[in-house]
Amino acid sequence: MKTILITFAALLTFNLSAQTEVEGEKTSEDTTRFKFGGTEFIIIKKSDGESDTIRVEDGDEDDSSWEMKKEKKYDSFGHWSGLEFGMNTMLNSSGGTTFNNDFLAIDPSQSWNFAINFAELDIPFKTPHVGLVSGLGFEHSRYGFNDNYLLSANKDSTWSILDSTQNYFKNQLRTWSFNVPIMLEFNTSKYKKNNVYFNVGVIGGVHFGTKTFRKYDVIGGTKKDKQAGSYNVNPFKVTATARVGYRKVGLFVNYNLLPLFKVGATELAYPLTFGIRIG
Repeated sequence: MKTILITFAALLTFNLSAQTEVEGEKTSEDTTRFKFGGTEFIIIKKSDGESDTIRVEDGDEDDSSWEMKKEKKYDSFGHWSGLEFGMNTMLNSSGGTTFNNDFLAIDPSQSWNFAINFAELDIPFKTPHVGLVSGLGFEHSRYGFNDNYLLSANKDSTWSILDSTQNYFKNQLRTWSFNVPIMLEFNTSKYKKNNVYFNVGVIGGVHFGTKTFRKYDVIGGTKKDKQAGSYNVNPFKVTATARVGYRKVGLFVNYNLLPLFKVGATELAYPLTFGIRIG
């Protein structure tokens, strides 16, 4: 019986030693690292023949290992791609909402925008908590007029004429643009499921389409009038943006640093948009 026990102990010792050599990674003469399931252990052999076993927890790693393991361990931190829905208003050069040209005092119920941000580039600063975010996006904006104004323009000026013959229940200026952001983002967590994010920056844009749209009642139904034209809308956009959110939902506010219409064409008017983002 004693012989059997001694033989069993010898085989068990040999089997554990072999398993350590196969599954483990010998890092030095006196240290062995191996994994069992998803947990890593370090065995340190001392000079007196004794040994210590250390269990490596996930939280023992600091941010210095994040860049190397981000694809396996941590989520991408950027918050640009997704859908945005917002409401538009217009501010004068003093930050107010009153204008000498009445058509610029837009109707909030008809003034909104949506954006599809379809490409994103994240540039982390060697940490999951801070970095730059850029990308590409498409934006469509609508600015509704309060009354029955007909927007007109020539090469140098933009103005409106009050139409007394019709009652427009939809009367809008519509624009389309491509956008490229450069934002600095801060995150509270390495993981999206726990993260609160905040970012600030600018969004550069190029308008590629502008038209007016009017809808009104006629005998037997409704009629729509659409007229494309530049209307001296500024071809470029530079928008200051601030955003905050939790996980996939956030809020944003955008303020155009350039006026909607070219300087000199009409009174200065700066679009302000605030809304929700779903990533």
